[in-house]
Amino acid sequence: MNSENKNNKKQPMKYWLVEFTLTSGEILPFYVKALTQFDAYEKADGYKSWVNNEKLLDNLRTFKLRS
Repeated sequence: MNSENKNNKKQPMKYWLVEFTLTSGEILPFYVKALTQFDAYEKADGYKSWVNNEKLLDNLRTFKLRS
């Protein structure tokens, strides 16, 4: 019975669409794997420093899934 409760508490990971809008007007959509939308936005916050580096910015443009 205890193992059933543990299985019921596990939430599946979801992929959330996150978009960065650059000052140039370009929109960079990508997906982040997280439990909730709030968690996804927090993870995406870590990628916002990528827009200052052209090489990393190209990675955001080409790869759509971020973990």
